[in-house]
Amino acid sequence: MTIQRQYSLPNCKFVIEGLPNDHPVDGATARPQLSMLTYVECHLTGVEKPLTGGRSFLESLVKAVSEYAQDHLSGIPHAARRDRRDAEYVQLYRIDKNLHRLSLQPPVTDDSKAGDFPPPMEIDLTTVQLFDLVEAVDQLYADAQTLPELSLNLKPLPKRYVISQEPITKRAVPAALGISSLAVAAAAMFFLPTPEIRRTETNPEPTTEETTPNATDLDDPAAPPDTEVVDPPPNSPNSPNSPDANGAGTSSEPGDLDAIAATAANISDPAELDALTATLQNNLYAAWAEKPDPSFDQTLEYRVGVDQAGQIVGYRFVNEPALTYLNEIPLSDVQFPTSEAGGTVTPESLAQFLVVFRPDEIIEVSPWYGLPPDSTPAPQESPGAEP
Repeated sequence: MTIQRQYSLPNCKFVIEGLPNDHPVDGATARPQLSMLTYVECHLTGVEKPLTGGRSFLESLVKAVSEYAQDHLSGIPHAARRDRRDAEYVQLYRIDKNLHRLSLQPPVTDDSKAGDFPPPMEIDLTTVQLFDLVEAVDQLYADAQTLPELSLNLKPLPKRYVISQEPITKRAVPAALGISSLAVAAAAMFFLPTPEIRRTETNPEPTTEETTPNATDLDDPAAPPDTEVVDPPPNSPNSPNSPDANGAGTSSEPGDLDAIAATAANISDPAELDALTATLQNNLYAAWAEKPDPSFDQTLEYRVGVDQAGQIVGYRFVNEPALTYLNEIPLSDVQFPTSEAGGTVTPESLAQFLVVFRPDEIIEVSPWYGLPPDSTPAPQESPGAEP
């Protein structure tokens, strides 16, 4: 016997079809339990054909809707932690303040060839339609007699994803006060008198007889040889004018990230990736605060490589605006270490991240290859919760 359940809102309707379990109906309730899903329909106002599918479609849809609604309400980019290797084919994107795009990728069959995949179906929803869809999902989860094993996996969001709501102008006040105080101190030091320099008396130079070794000293192997202190040449490793002890320097040009990744060991430990994600995001926020307000209106996406200490060793552009507006983000100021021969220094291990700079001054950082399947979020909690 097929069971059909409907969850209706003014702009959205869910139709769930499935089979009951083998247990008899309890006398206290007349509704049988729908435990095996066979078919799903999602009707949206203004869309001629409903969205249809099976169990995977339903799970992907409700997860995408829950994540996007929480992101939209809290302003915290929950999607930054999403595993990029996940095979979900339902996604939601923000078009503008009152328009949201629902993208549905048709399932790929076994006989599909590379480059032969059909384009995704896209539906634009208003905010009213979006929250009617959210309410329909909530009604489905609240129904204990329909798919009881289907539940929301709520997890606390790490504090590093909570973006400070303090405006940049207010955050820049301490730096401005520090610079003005330094200027006042420098002006006060200008009027102080120059200190008097007194030369200390030195011992007279020894005579030639005292410094010149005699023949006996030269013939005696036990006699200590005379030593002479010579200043190091300007370009020697010990010279204060040399770049560093190894003759290496820095360059503003990023290294070849693909060449570095081919020789460096890939960092895949979940705890280490979690720590490097937080370090990279905090460093980029601190550097971006010194930049003027951004003028771009699109997201800038980069693939960034860092070493085991969290230092950036290279990056590549992912989209075209990332190249156009590079000077407006902190990556344009990074200095990369170079070897004595002038080449890029290759680290022992490397972690790669997808870094997204948004026009609303939010930075999203997530592992380029996604988090390992057994990784868990950091135990730190925040006021928001990620569905």
